[in-house]
Amino acid sequence: MASAPVGSAKVLPCCQSVSRDVGVGRDMLLFVRDSSLVCVVWVFVLVALLSGVCQGGEKIDVLIAGNQIAVEQNLRAFFDSEPAVRYHFVPARDPGGAFGFSQADLVKMIRLYFPRYYQDLKAYDLLILTSPDFNLFTRQQDRWMYDAITEGMGGINDLGVFSIVSGIAESWSISETQKAFPNDAPAVTAKGCGEAPYGAFRVVINRQVTFPILTPFIAFGVEDVIAQGCSRMVIHRAGSEVLAWQVGNFGSIKVDYIAAWEYDKGRTITNGNAMGACWQGYPRGPEDNQYSPGILMNIVYWLSKRNLIDDIKVFHRVKSKLAEYRSRMVIVISLMDFIDKFGAKTDDVQKELIGLRELCSDASQHYMDQEFVECEELIQKALESFSSVEELARREKDRALLWVYMIEWLAASSTLFFSGYILWTLMVRRRLYRQIDTTKLRTR
Repeated sequence: MASAPVGSAKVLPCCQSVSRDVGVGRDMLLFVRDSSLVCVVWVFVLVALLSGVCQGGEKIDVLIAGNQIAVEQNLRAFFDSEPAVRYHFVPARDPGGAFGFSQADLVKMIRLYFPRYYQDLKAYDLLILTSPDFNLFTRQQDRWMYDAITEGMGGINDLGVFSIVSGIAESWSISETQKAFPNDAPAVTAKGCGEAPYGAFRVVINRQVTFPILTPFIAFGVEDVIAQGCSRMVIHRAGSEVLAWQVGNFGSIKVDYIAAWEYDKGRTITNGNAMGACWQGYPRGPEDNQYSPGILMNIVYWLSKRNLIDDIKVFHRVKSKLAEYRSRMVIVISLMDFIDKFGAKTDDVQKELIGLRELCSDASQHYMDQEFVECEELIQKALESFSSVEELARREKDRALLWVYMIEWLAASSTLFFSGYILWTLMVRRRLYRQIDTTKLRTR
């Protein structure tokens, strides 16, 4: 595959497998003493744990090309914490110059980071086109994407025809790649690119479908979620299937929201709003769609020809427990780095974390194999073991800070006693003063 950009995280927010490149051994963990090295080592360990590295399972390799803002604000929240996905991002649009990229910069980045050979592109399981400026791709790259889909790669494009800007929409509607997607791009472009007013809308899931990607989530009330944001019109092609409609943003009529089909050997989906946004946005509050991670992963599983999630409740619990595991691990590693600066011994805590890592590795293996019940059991066991690790880290912190507090108390107390002694000597006993004698007036 093409190499990832190096430098600013804004250029390429990739989530690569660390443990394949960085060997973190037991001896290294136990005897590294420099605080900066400890922090770096444990960051690598945390990424390895959370990326779900395992020996037998295969990650889903995803190529994302398009809008820098959409990736930063939406997709990273999903994929950075998703054990089953490894993604590579190619910036292909910077709306309003939010990241300071000119068109020439974007052309250069596409040339550098888009797969340079067709076989490299074909090696990806899934292509996500998140509102790119398709004018920036060459005809050869356009043809490669189309051919890769016909030969079995999955594909998603969002916002109908990517934009209401006619130049961007038209470049997509005349491309070769759009033919492989279920949205009739020329028809949408002819209707003014299909913009809906920014506002609230609901999603109605189609019950009569061949591809049961969204139907398992109906029982969990996802249709009651009010989506806030901008969406675009989708007009499904003959032979494709409407998975859901959007209601409320194009008046009272139902408009296609998500369409899917099988195109030659590949599978593709067109989405009415930006991937990972609005109804599908990452849940950050109680009013959001709490099952959006499961919906996105079911889409990814279907497009990459994996098995769909068979038990939504279990998968939802697994994702919640993985999030708890990540947050608790970050706290423990931060605490270790803090107390290490005071010279505390963290060997015992590191040994315990190695045991947790082994549990997480086994859980990741089950996750990659889509054995979510077994994964949940191991993650729950790891969470229960965290209590002893956190207590051990707290004890080490208290022991390290005890000496700090004692030294501070002794310094403050000695200063107080010395200052008091000086004041008593000078002001009370007046040992350094000589009493002034009275003088007599002399008359001349």
